[in-house]
Amino acid sequence: MLIIAWEVTAACNLSCGYCRASASHLPDADELSTQEAFSFLDSVAPLKPMLILSGGEPLLRPDIFRIARHAKELGMRVSLASNGTTITPLLADEIAASGISRVSISLDGASPERHDASRGKGSFKAAMRGIENLRGKVDFQINNTLTNKNEADVADVFDLAQRVGACALHFFFLVATGRGREAALISPERQEQLLREIDKMRAIWPLEVQVTCAPQYARIKRPERGRAGGCLAGKSFVFVSRKGDVYPCGYLPLQVGNIREKNFIEIWENAPELMALRERRLKGKCGRCSYSSTCGGCRARAYANTGDFLDQDPACFMEV
Repeated sequence: MLIIAWEVTAACNLSCGYCRASASHLPDADELSTQEAFSFLDSVAPLKPMLILSGGEPLLRPDIFRIARHAKELGMRVSLASNGTTITPLLADEIAASGISRVSISLDGASPERHDASRGKGSFKAAMRGIENLRGKVDFQINNTLTNKNEADVADVFDLAQRVGACALHFFFLVATGRGREAALISPERQEQLLREIDKMRAIWPLEVQVTCAPQYARIKRPERGRAGGCLAGKSFVFVSRKGDVYPCGYLPLQVGNIREKNFIEIWENAPELMALRERRLKGKCGRCSYSSTCGGCRARAYANTGDFLDQDPACFMEV
């Protein structure tokens, strides 16, 4: 299934220190209009994608529920990525009524001290209040972005996710883009340790657990060489910006088209960069590695490191 992550607005009430989007408190003047949003959804409907409404903070877009309803009416599964701080009981009711099937809430730790350090004072309490307002109305998952500031909290985040009733827990390994360029990254050796810790916890905690921007997890989770896996960018995942720009993923700033200028399906099927990602003609140790088809490295991290999205992933500790 194709997953489309759509950044519906730049507007956000927080200023997270590592944000990919470099979001602001106000929307951009040239964000897709409601009619353009509907036209975009109509154009992708034949692909039957899963749609993730993101931002910024998507709940700050006034027509967000009209957009969600339209997507649902077209047969799409719709999720929403939020920081959770604005979710009141009434807003939770609106989310459920609009057809959104899951909300992801970003938590950078299991305590106010850890979470607020990157998202601002009071944001943990507000996010937890939002989670409480969602309970019993809409499924929600916890998204945890790992940096060397919070990587020691993995077990506590597992515990918190279960205690609050999350249906899933997704770990995101930071890629050096946007404000994330200024953040301290986890070393390749420590990332490998964390992935193994997460895999052990996944086996004993009754949660759906996923890892993003660390395709080497497929090597740990499924050690058989030759099994297809790894980075989804450009293969079954695509990112659309608030202005209609199309990218392989939100962390790979390689524009492959714009939906205001060309039909999305035409971009998806024919963009040379997307074709290259699917062909997987990787360079460096990613190209030589026996786990190339299982893992293949993070293409966004390679691009951030050298400017070549087919180069080796600098976060991999393996020597090949």
